[in-house]
Amino acid sequence: MNRRGIFLLAAGMGGMLVFMQPWWLGLLLIGWALFKAARIARIGLLLALVIGLAWGYHTAQLTADPPQPSGAVTVMPTAWQVTGELVRYTGTAANGVPISGSAKVTGELATALRQMTIITTVEWAGDLTRLGGARNPYEFDYAIYAWRQNQLAWQSQQQTLQLTARPARGIIEQLHVLRAKVLLHLRQLAPRTQAYAKGLLLGQVDSDFAEQREAFVTLGIFHLFSVSGLHLYALIGALYWLTDRLRLPKEAVDWSLLGLLPTLLVLIPPAAGIMRAVWLRIIAMLNDRFVWQWTPLDCFSAAVALNLGMQPYVLHTMGGQLTYLLCFVLLVITTGRWGMSWRLALVSTPVVLFHTFRVHLLASVFSWLLMPVFELALMPVLVVVSIWPHLPGSAALETVLVHAEKGLTALAALPGEIIFGAVPAALAAAGVVLVLVGLAFGRWQWLGGWVILTWLVVNVHPQYRVTMFDVGQGDSLLIEAPFKQGAILIDTGGRGFGFSANPPAKRVIVNYLRARGITHLDALVLTHADADHVGDAAVLTRLMPVKTLVTTPLAASHPYILAAKAGRVTQHVQVLAGQTLAIGPLKLRVVAPSDASATEKNADSIVLYGKIGDSNWLFTGDADQGVETRELMPQALEVDMLKVGHHGSKTSSAPEFIQQIKPKLALISAGVNNRYGHPHQETLTTLQAAGVPWLNTAAGGAVWVDASSKALSVHQFLSEEGGP
Repeated sequence: MNRRGIFLLAAGMGGMLVFMQPWWLGLLLIGWALFKAARIARIGLLLALVIGLAWGYHTAQLTADPPQPSGAVTVMPTAWQVTGELVRYTGTAANGVPISGSAKVTGELATALRQMTIITTVEWAGDLTRLGGARNPYEFDYAIYAWRQNQLAWQSQQQTLQLTARPARGIIEQLHVLRAKVLLHLRQLAPRTQAYAKGLLLGQVDSDFAEQREAFVTLGIFHLFSVSGLHLYALIGALYWLTDRLRLPKEAVDWSLLGLLPTLLVLIPPAAGIMRAVWLRIIAMLNDRFVWQWTPLDCFSAAVALNLGMQPYVLHTMGGQLTYLLCFVLLVITTGRWGMSWRLALVSTPVVLFHTFRVHLLASVFSWLLMPVFELALMPVLVVVSIWPHLPGSAALETVLVHAEKGLTALAALPGEIIFGAVPAALAAAGVVLVLVGLAFGRWQWLGGWVILTWLVVNVHPQYRVTMFDVGQGDSLLIEAPFKQGAILIDTGGRGFGFSANPPAKRVIVNYLRARGITHLDALVLTHADADHVGDAAVLTRLMPVKTLVTTPLAASHPYILAAKAGRVTQHVQVLAGQTLAIGPLKLRVVAPSDASATEKNADSIVLYGKIGDSNWLFTGDADQGVETRELMPQALEVDMLKVGHHGSKTSSAPEFIQQIKPKLALISAGVNNRYGHPHQETLTTLQAAGVPWLNTAAGGAVWVDASSKALSVHQFLSEEGGP
């Protein structure tokens, strides 16, 4: 192709993006391809563009209106997730459409499903529902992820599990069975050894690895656990080394690899890294065997095109963007290992910032130091102990891994992590281009200008903002002063029952704080010791520094509060009515409780009142009608914006209180289809009678209000185009 492949790829990708978004990037790619190669590949470019437009349109149509599954579901043995006695499964319905479902089972059946190594057919009935997506700005959107990864859009109702075992049919199903048997075999290993073996060799990271995952993300080496191309090339290199010594013909080895490599896409989850590595290696081998005279860049372009044909949204994911971007740099730049490490870290920074809102200045150092340890030492040892789990020395390996984890966690805590904020897609794309320009031509001043401009766009917030998060059945509100002069979080949400490896405090609140470029909280107000308000406070203070923790005297010794204090908290203060919380231009007066005599938690809830922008706000926590009429009404508060008490329960929002304050807008924090029936109809009737409009997180997700000294604007996530 004589390097024409990259231009054909750009035209095809551009055509896809016109329909799959972002359309502006699609037009830029098309324009660049036509400008650079119209004279040498006009017909090819037009053909690539037409194919791209057709494939992009088809994909966009499927995304907007996914086909519905019907018929019994075939479930592979590794597609079961068991949590206690609740099981979830993902499979393919009889009409070929993916579907997920769930059921409650006996403890005996749950144990059997954990050890499943056979293929099953599951019967289901009832209505289908779409997978739920994000309900807050910057929250991970599982619905988008599931669709882009597996074209999964529907789930069946929870119902009694009806399954039938059946034999594997065909090579693909047999490979799924083999993967299940390998995973079951690995359970003979000690816990940490097992976790690393599954992650590094099979690309499976379970919930028991959640804590360590954060450290590896910070260190910039978590890509190793997606079974990157480095794994594959190390394996192929070892195979060639062995076959050379056995004097086996290289041609026979090549043809064997052509048949064996695609099986890895079943044995290992087909993430972007392994997909790229497999197809690039296959195309390169075919190029050598058939003497196509393609350049490495042409082979790379063909691999990307093939991956886009199989996974159209692969380049919309962080993994896809990084694996292909870094592979491109490796192809076009030749330098030493350290030089390549910092170049790869630099070119990946705009992508990492776009997805995670943070970057570590020492990421290239960590990668340079640790990748050889993982690739050349840990992985070979794991291969050996995975084959012989009871090999002498396995216990020593477990001890080494436990201590190494502590060391890596300490490394991740070193200074150098920058909470940058959410970089818009256009600026992220521009950043990648400018890094490439800098690497190619040494024009680093443009990149310096990009850093300054991007930081200003992301971090200069001239208005007040109040955000009411959708944390399910709970409360959490963030108050931001202009120009980062103060940030106050009221409550964190949480659960009084069950366990979540990724609670709202982590996936919603901390993500949002980082996206806004907030590095710490000036104050965390825990209104009272109910789990749905402060159950995740300890999660939050472990991840985000807090200068001042604020509680009532009665709540101060509660286990939830003590757990929060054990995190990154500088000081703890106890407040009652009459005290003021002053953070920069924010001055919030405590208007309840007036003393520490409450006999019920809701009556002990902190109520805050103050002016934010041009409006008077009242944050009521779970204060009940007794507090409203006995403590708040005598103060004759002027209220423009009301956070409705107790999630809209009829135990709060006394009609006479609402008639007295008559807010311009009421905000209700309640969970979707919550078991309490919040907000109660009595409360909605009270608000309606007083002529007060309301917004409810259960109906539309998170709410945020931008305010200045002259005006305010109200937004709700599920009705906004792309969030704030």
